[in-house]
Amino acid sequence: MGYKILSDDLTFANVNSDSPKVCFLHGWGTSGKDFSKIDPYFESITIDIPGFGKSVPFTISFSPKKYAEYLYKLIPDSVEIVVGHSFGGRIAAHLSQLKNYEKIVIIASPLIKIKNSKKSISFFNIFKFMNKLNLLSDNRLDSMRNKYGSEDYRKASKVLKDTLVMAVNDDLSSILPSINTKVELIYGQDDLVVPVKVGLDSNNIIPNSELTIIPNEGHNMLRSSSKKIVEIILR
Repeated sequence: MGYKILSDDLTFANVNSDSPKVCFLHGWGTSGKDFSKIDPYFESITIDIPGFGKSVPFTISFSPKKYAEYLYKLIPDSVEIVVGHSFGGRIAAHLSQLKNYEKIVIIASPLIKIKNSKKSISFFNIFKFMNKLNLLSDNRLDSMRNKYGSEDYRKASKVLKDTLVMAVNDDLSSILPSINTKVELIYGQDDLVVPVKVGLDSNNIIPNSELTIIPNEGHNMLRSSSKKIVEIILR
């Protein structure tokens, strides 16, 4: 069946079944092609999240929760399992609040807000505080983010910059205890983007969860550990 545009006429997805059972959601700045070694094993729909891949960007910024509410209307009712990597994992967690899926699989996702170093926190908090006091303009604050922010932030459009800020500030610790479906957590032992401690802490908070730590893996493990991920989705 291949890539097709979904009912909103904006979002593309790779669909290999009339009744997909698994929905795959990729990470920030990539596309559904990240799952190319995984989704063929399932009756699946692999979505290019709006703003990435083939999908048309939104004209306004969306939080991960808003993404979940939007994509929920596009995901077929036949889907029983949602698999999300990184940014897609945040969306998957929010989707769990909208429907009781059979299983949610979250891979290397910063479900709990990651605190930066004390130096970094102090630096940005000073500028944010100055902005709140109208001592620093919004444009100047944005230019500071462009200069000192992450590569993802610098490369993003204005709309996606604001979306990324929403995602970074999206601390899911308040909803994790209310997830009442089975959750598989997968984290790389050597992940420098989302430390394995996030997986350990999330596992302690989510009632019905199981954590798998993959040795010698970093953040982008979808291809290098595809067989292991397929096993976890199937179990």
